[in-house]
Amino acid sequence: MTNTTLIYNQLRSAGVSHAGALGLMGNWMAESGLEPNRLQGDFASNRNLSRAYTADVTAGRITRAQFARDQKGYGLAQWTYFNFATGEGRKLDLYDFWKQSGKALDDASMQVSFALHELRTQSQYDGLWKLLQTTDSLYAATDKVCRLYEQPYYCNVDARYRYALSLDEHLSAMQSATEQSEAPGAKQKEISAAAQVRTEASSLASEPCFFPYRTVDKTMSGKDVAVLQSILDARGYATETDGTIGKVTDQAIRQFQRDHALAADGVCGPLTWAKILSLEE
Repeated sequence: MTNTTLIYNQLRSAGVSHAGALGLMGNWMAESGLEPNRLQGDFASNRNLSRAYTADVTAGRITRAQFARDQKGYGLAQWTYFNFATGEGRKLDLYDFWKQSGKALDDASMQVSFALHELRTQSQYDGLWKLLQTTDSLYAATDKVCRLYEQPYYCNVDARYRYALSLDEHLSAMQSATEQSEAPGAKQKEISAAAQVRTEASSLASEPCFFPYRTVDKTMSGKDVAVLQSILDARGYATETDGTIGKVTDQAIRQFQRDHALAADGVCGPLTWAKILSLEE
């Protein structure tokens, strides 16, 4: 069983609707690629940094306090937050939950259980938890999880929604044999939920995508350029705001690249996008 089916089945068993489960998973796909050992900023294909970090925490070389306070996103949801004034934090809670579980730190089912624990027990998620149990709207679930649970610096909901749609297609393909063996009533319920998702996809297909999905250079213009300008401006790099790359935006891209040890070529390709979008605290 892959992490995808394991996570989906665990969420559904906990009472989360089909759309609610996919909304959570689309967000987690954007955060970690559904990799429970993923460390923020680890974009290498071998994930050596993630594996080493997990091993260090497990062995105690990284202490409970260090894990909670280091501001490095970790796990499916990239748990990060720590309040230095109160001594409370989500990674601290994750650490304690892990210790009590008896499972591995990077065990996907343990992390899903922790996420469910947060959603069920913390009052700020009351409305979100009710929504996730009842909604048939995949976009609404994805949007609310992004804004209320993940709360990234840049709420790239459209990208997370498209991840959720692709996960739905993947799960449908993998579970087709299982669905055929289900009782007619249960099968029809799942088919209806999936049909609702496909209806949304059809109705929203023509909407503009605000997520940066392509390499951007000085010859480009459009909404993804405007998104890039907004993020750079929020990070203190002044740009034009017209969706075209002029001299000021070109200089901002190059300065950002220099500040983050990237080739300062003025081209916002995969490495530059990855670095920009990883700075979400």
